[in-house]
Amino acid sequence: MQRTIFNISTFKYSPSYTQEDFEKWELPNDYHCVYILENGKDAYVGETLVATIRAYQHISKFQALNFQRMHIITSDLMEETPAKHYERLLIRLMKVDGLFNVVNGTDGNKTHYQRKNEFELHFDKLWNQLIDKKLVKQKSFQFILNSSAYKYSPYITFTNEQTDALTHIVNVLNSGETAPFSSKYKRRPILINGNAGTGKTVVATSLFHYLRNDNRYTDKNIAMVVANEQMRNILKDVFHKTKEGLKKEDIISPIELTKQKYDIIICDEVHALRRYENLVFYKKHFEEGNKRLGLDNTHNELDWILEKSEYQILFYDEKQIIKRSDIRDEYIREKILNCKQRGFRPIELKTQMRNKAGDAYIDYIYDILYQRVLQKQTFDDFDFKLFSSFTKMREEILQKEDKYGLSKLCGGYAWKWVSKDDISKPDIIIESVEIRWNRDKKMWIGNMDSKREMGSVYTLRGLDLNYVGLVIGPDLYFDKKDNQIKVNKKSLFSNDVKKGATDEELKEYVLKTYALLFTRAIKGAYVYVCDEALREYLKFFIESKN
Repeated sequence: MQRTIFNISTFKYSPSYTQEDFEKWELPNDYHCVYILENGKDAYVGETLVATIRAYQHISKFQALNFQRMHIITSDLMEETPAKHYERLLIRLMKVDGLFNVVNGTDGNKTHYQRKNEFELHFDKLWNQLIDKKLVKQKSFQFILNSSAYKYSPYITFTNEQTDALTHIVNVLNSGETAPFSSKYKRRPILINGNAGTGKTVVATSLFHYLRNDNRYTDKNIAMVVANEQMRNILKDVFHKTKEGLKKEDIISPIELTKQKYDIIICDEVHALRRYENLVFYKKHFEEGNKRLGLDNTHNELDWILEKSEYQILFYDEKQIIKRSDIRDEYIREKILNCKQRGFRPIELKTQMRNKAGDAYIDYIYDILYQRVLQKQTFDDFDFKLFSSFTKMREEILQKEDKYGLSKLCGGYAWKWVSKDDISKPDIIIESVEIRWNRDKKMWIGNMDSKREMGSVYTLRGLDLNYVGLVIGPDLYFDKKDNQIKVNKKSLFSNDVKKGATDEELKEYVLKTYALLFTRAIKGAYVYVCDEALREYLKFFIESKN
């Protein structure tokens, strides 16, 4: 029989209580504890060594809320550091859980608690006890960890590097450092560069939250520009749920930017901004945007940002330019990095936050695809496997989806979107398994049908998955004679990528697309390759599974 790790003692609480009333409470031990004050609607989470004293101190602080109960979580394993760790974790989880309006102004003290002792390993048992006590409503805290409201919350715990970046941005804004030297110069944008998974979006949302709640910026017209529709809808939902001065209308598309002037624009994923090339259905809107600003079509969505805002904070990764319509790195350099009349204020994010394998995995993926790798690498705490059977890989991804969520199939440009016109027809057939491309372009990640569909780079750009089931299609093959990875243009079905591109550009787009999909993974990446020769090449660098 497994012993109970946690004890949750519930006491009646009243603003009329004296210190003597609280001292009558009897707790299982006198160690550090975590507690939840609540009135059925509002809740406050804290940690303390002496719960009775803290309970009395909170009477004056929360008199208006009229808290009615105090739930005190104790354990023989509780120490100060893990107590602070779980105070912070519970605040964030309960905010997203939504059963209570959590009134904590901050998320508690940041800790560097890494010890995997018995206390930490049994958090799932504590969550089940919180469910039984009707203190949370979600049946699994993993569901909350997967939610966009948790992942992109302005309250997320930062690394020291992210904290420094946010502090630098604010200091630059406050100091007037971006101001032009004279009338012939232009204001300098702040450019934050970082690889996939370094937390650019989280820093961007936290920066927006800070500015919106800082008295120096309350009268400023601020917006966050997001080009990718999937990510834009996710962040709208995050802002709507976060509240505290944030509105879903604060997240705008580039075309909305052309309709009014802004004081400050934060742009997440500058590399996803578009130019006048292979725009397909968006072409008319793009032309209207330029016309609205009195610009011709040699200008692009970066020009719109520079034209329609006084201050610009731009988050950028040149490795994620993956299609013809994406703004060119050369243009960004010409317009910002090498512009003598403008200049820029650089800030860099380097530490990998998404992937459990760390920075080395990101470099390794690019080295494999660009044939620069010399020897095989393995990664602790990251499940990286090459499958010879698509059916078996798909089965494992479905199992991971059931266990962890956010585990999806994804692929490049190797199959036509047949089901767009006829839902009864599959887009992709591999080993007699019929699959369709993702149909929900707005919120595919949270769609129940997503686990049986194939996600595209258009959907997954900027997002992360617990497990990636990556299918490298027949658009990429290995030429044994030349000993090179090559692109098969006959199996490439994206006009946005293909039209007008040179062979060299095509290869660059396709390789970067697969690299981007590889780097969506948090816990693991499973790979199936359609071309047998390419699969044999990858066997030298990825652990094989039959």
